Amino acid sequence: MIGTYLDKYEVLQKIGEGGMATVYRGRHGTLDREVAIKVLHPHLSSSQRNRKRFAREARTIEQLRHDNILEIFDYSGSDASDCYIITEFVKGETLTALLNRAGPLPSEVCSLIGANLSRALAYAHHSSVLHRDLKPDNVMVRDDGTVKLMDFGIARFLDESHVTMTGALVGSPAFMSPEQAREGNLDARSDLFSLGTLLFYLVSGHLPFAGSNPSLILKNIIEGNRPAVSELVPTMSASLSDVIERLLQPDREERFNSAAEVITALEASLAETNVDPRAPHWSLTAFVVDPEAYSRRLEEHLSTELLERGKAYLADGEHLLALRLFNRLLCIDEDQSEVLALVQGLHEEAAEPERSRPILGAGLLLAVAAAAALLWAVGSLGPPQVEVVDVPGPTDQPEAPIEMPLQSPVDEPETSLPTEPSPAVFEPIRAVPPPVRGRPALIRPLKPEPVAEPTTDQGTDVDAAPANLPALLELRVRPPFWADIYEGGRVLGSTRDREPIELAPGPHVVILKSTLMQDKEMLLQLEAGQHFVRKDIVLQPKPVLVRIDADFEDSCTVNRDGEQLGTLADLSHRVSLPTPDHEHMLVIQCGERIYTRTFANLIDPVVEFKKGG
Repeated sequence: MIGTYLDKYEVLQKIGEGGMATVYRGRHGTLDREVAIKVLHPHLSSSQRNRKRFAREARTIEQLRHDNILEIFDYSGSDASDCYIITEFVKGETLTALLNRAGPLPSEVCSLIGANLSRALAYAHHSSVLHRDLKPDNVMVRDDGTVKLMDFGIARFLDESHVTMTGALVGSPAFMSPEQAREGNLDARSDLFSLGTLLFYLVSGHLPFAGSNPSLILKNIIEGNRPAVSELVPTMSASLSDVIERLLQPDREERFNSAAEVITALEASLAETNVDPRAPHWSLTAFVVDPEAYSRRLEEHLSTELLERGKAYLADGEHLLALRLFNRLLCIDEDQSEVLALVQGLHEEAAEPERSRPILGAGLLLAVAAAAALLWAVGSLGPPQVEVVDVPGPTDQPEAPIEMPLQSPVDEPETSLPTEPSPAVFEPIRAVPPPVRGRPALIRPLKPEPVAEPTTDQGTDVDAAPANLPALLELRVRPPFWADIYEGGRVLGSTRDREPIELAPGPHVVILKSTLMQDKEMLLQLEAGQHFVRKDIVLQPKPVLVRIDADFEDSCTVNRDGEQLGTLADLSHRVSLPTPDHEHMLVIQCGERIYTRTFANLIDPVVEFKKGG
């Protein structure tokens, strides 16, 4: 197709391919304007019904004119041999590529991106158009920092091609709302749920709803089975965490009512830390150009701003608001002596003298919540604004996957609201969140993900044990590996230790850390006198990063184990191998040239894919 014309548009270069369409860079023959040409795959455009829906939806979406929505210039008619749409050409990268390049994003950057996406959604919803497929692959950040939401209504184009003969969804359901998972009626709040999933992923690098198969993912979405985002990222803004948690409520009545409300909440989150996105050094452009410098600058700014604003809240009697800011600051830097003194003062003011004790390091985080609750109880604070909760115990029985057959597609009346999800497969770049320092604050509802498997060899005389008797913990990793055992940022011991670890009865979140293996988090409920033993724990290898030689053209496409990932430009010349102990095949296609390499049993965290090697 390269070098040919589609009507008046010259096809210049292939720049990407997904499960729905192939994207080319093109040029308007008479206006000499650079454009993007998205051509639907033949198996999707072969249906006359699909072609008519394509034209109908394109006419609706063409009317959307907003700075944060990809503009559509033209589209093929229903009688054209190829189904395509012509859009503005965006010089930039998708959020997937940005996340691959920069890692999890700072809270303030997430709030900025979320506010721009909310503006796009608010405009579209006002025009009675739902997006239905909001995910990182469908959002681009232009080189000048402008956020562009793409592929409005694309889900409506795909009709029955979305459902296989067995009724299973094609593609990942990870960003669906519960209403979509149930195939129920949708409204604007369905897009807001997907926005919450997107923000969760941007700030943590971890999808909120996991599962070994699409059915289990959908079940977890419907039931709300996920960790709290603050559990994964204790350094994040508490106000952003509040926004994400509200967006991800399974009951749509408990979410924000509109995208306009989300904009207000995210702008308030930015104002809380005095980060003005209109300032050049806080703009999204500044982050895109140099994420590391931006993050360093932000951390220095927060070390001052959070302290001063927290002190101002204390002076106004807003103790809980102050504690939320102090908690974030201590997660960033636990050696903040002035903050430790301020919180210690609050704790001593509220606690009985004989029960007061120093608070040190990351252990302060639990005391912060306790101090806040106690201060309120004795009348030092007004009514609490958030709920103080305990960490629940583990789930003893793992949930079994359930089959969720989809209804057969039916013809629908003409409407501007898309009704089928997109088939594009989205691959998270991190299956496990990165290690974090310290424990997150427990000053908001906490729903940790049940990660511990059923235990073995546990003591049987728990009920008879005195309440003050410590619990004993033994953890063993399957050889040849071993791991250090952490809780709240401190080392409890090692899986190589012969003697058990003594712990106080109650809930414990322990993390096994090993150099070459992924961290394993375990949520344990220990009883007085219990001897908790877990043997043959399996650790998963850390993903291996493949750096692809810069000699390859940016337009070359990458295929991993039969799955098309995109262009090297989209991937920033990097590909992750999630299971390095298994065999993976990478195929790079540059026009007519194909380069193939197989990787297996990798040990090094980074390997190279060289053009001549």
